[in-house]
Amino acid sequence: MAYYLGAFLAYATTWRDQARAKASELSALQALEKECASLKEEKQTLERHWARQEEAYKDSLKEAQKAKDAASKRLHEVGQTYTKLLGQVVPLRVEIADLKDAAKTFEAKMKKLEDQCVDREVKLGVTEAALEAKTKAFDLLEAEFVKLQAESVKALEAKDQELASQAEHFKKAEQELVNDVAGAFADGFAEALAQAACVNPGIDVSGCSPLNEVVEGKIVLVEALED
Repeated sequence: MAYYLGAFLAYATTWRDQARAKASELSALQALEKECASLKEEKQTLERHWARQEEAYKDSLKEAQKAKDAASKRLHEVGQTYTKLLGQVVPLRVEIADLKDAAKTFEAKMKKLEDQCVDREVKLGVTEAALEAKTKAFDLLEAEFVKLQAESVKALEAKDQELASQAEHFKKAEQELVNDVAGAFADGFAEALAQAACVNPGIDVSGCSPLNEVVEGKIVLVEALED
């Protein structure tokens, strides 16, 4: 009887130890499952946060692209305006050249008239009074010619000054516009890079530039693409 009682106690002790071990394992498994659920929830939270940050980054890139497109359009419009103004300058230069030619032609005519007057005076043997009258007439013509020549020179100088002033004004306006557009585009691109670096603290943006483009998963220079 004592033998069976001892065996029963030994079996009961073993069963108790096994039950305690199972209970401990169950508790550890429940704790592990709770930790897994917590990690899963944290993962989902991080995924939602990353999705929002990625969407904001895409919006920033879209804004930067819009700024780039607007700058390119404005530069194209400036080029067209410059071409239009250049088309207006050329006719004015032609007009100035025509005025110079007209002045030369008038001077040649006056010289011819002078020669004709002298020749006629010699041939006809005009009197001193007639010669004096013709001389006065010639002096008047010469004075008129000098006056016309002076007016032509002033007109040409005024035209040259006006063209120079217009060209300088256009050059300054074009430079200011290019500087404004380039500054706006550079600021927008820098802001996009800053936001990208903020969203991805470990990302390397040192190779990014407004002059680069992404082609087949690689960053390349725009000039290299054009070549």
